[in-house]
Amino acid sequence: MSYLYAEMKVDSMVEIYIIINIFLSIIILGSFGIWIYLFSVLRRSFELSPKIYSDDTLDLGDDLISVIVPARNEEKYIKKCIQSLLDQNIKNYELLLVDDNSTDSTFGLMENFSKDPRIRIFKAGEKPSGWVGKNWPCYVGYQNSKGKYLMFTDADTIHSKRSVKDSLSTLIKEKKDVITAVPNLKYPNLIVKMVLPVLSVFMFSRYSPMRVNDPNVRIGYLFGSFFVITRECYENVGTHAIVKSEIVEDGALGKKLKEEGYKLKMFRGEDLLEAYWARDFNTLWNSLKRLIIPLYFTDRLSSILMTIGIFFLMSFPFMILIYCSVAYYVRLADQDLSYNILMLFTILSILSIYVTNFYQLKKANTHKVVYFLGTPIGCFVVSLSFVWSILRSEKNAKINWRDRDYNYSKGISC
Repeated sequence: MSYLYAEMKVDSMVEIYIIINIFLSIIILGSFGIWIYLFSVLRRSFELSPKIYSDDTLDLGDDLISVIVPARNEEKYIKKCIQSLLDQNIKNYELLLVDDNSTDSTFGLMENFSKDPRIRIFKAGEKPSGWVGKNWPCYVGYQNSKGKYLMFTDADTIHSKRSVKDSLSTLIKEKKDVITAVPNLKYPNLIVKMVLPVLSVFMFSRYSPMRVNDPNVRIGYLFGSFFVITRECYENVGTHAIVKSEIVEDGALGKKLKEEGYKLKMFRGEDLLEAYWARDFNTLWNSLKRLIIPLYFTDRLSSILMTIGIFFLMSFPFMILIYCSVAYYVRLADQDLSYNILMLFTILSILSIYVTNFYQLKKANTHKVVYFLGTPIGCFVVSLSFVWSILRSEKNAKINWRDRDYNYSKGISC
């Protein structure tokens, strides 16, 4: 009797595991399908996205373009940025350098270029109430600018000699109000090289030129490291004052421009400039928090769903691989075919993650494709940062950005 009871108990456990494995298989199969979709979007974006083009025949006339560079604690990068902007193959432009209360030698390094007649240097001063991030120094630069066209670029960018001329030529020839370009991102250390390419798959899929340039898609986006806009459009949309409380101001301003019906177009600009998105693990972690925490305080449900989605797409397949491996090790899989099915779907899902990341690295050509081997680390870091940020947001939603603390749980105090 006890033998029959034990046998029935084992059969019941097997049935439970079958149900669990079928449920897990459905989730993993869904993950695999989404990665296939992401790969197809990524491939189309790389193949079909327009590039900033050169046109030396276009007459730019005497119209001035004002290049505005906000900078805070950029002593490591500001010199190369300024020099690259001084080496442009265009004459009719001015360079406005705006120091955002730097505590290092940034302002002094700016002053070393003060003798150049194309350069004007300003101190942004203390931010008025309600202004965050680099919105205020950008606005100060605009207030002191004279150009019919405005270019906003970051202090850690390095520009090719054709950057200003080609982007302005493209804006005029395309008859757009604003253009932005995806820069060639620089990844300075091991952890950044493993994490950011994985994240770029999502960023380049969601905010790809193919989607931003589609009038039927509501998504608008600007890369803060590089965009050119007509003065008229910038003033009509409300300048940076309209997004003064946004720490991800480039995305917010791009969204506003698209919603207002302005002619915005995104290009690939790898040949025009290089830019940093993160410089070490600390800035990487805060950059990831910067993506999710502001969304949490504006659209809580969307931020939670996004975090759950990222977890199931990035980390969950690797966790299921461990689960299946343990089942094989203790020989549970010998009794249950569902483990084999789950393992097959899991391997397909993980392969799709690796292949997509490999393709992104190969096409972006930012660093050696061998770093795709760090895909699992990249997936876990991105997932963990999102989950951690959501769980901590109610009590301590703090982001450290450019040596300032922004606490969303206390009304973005800094």
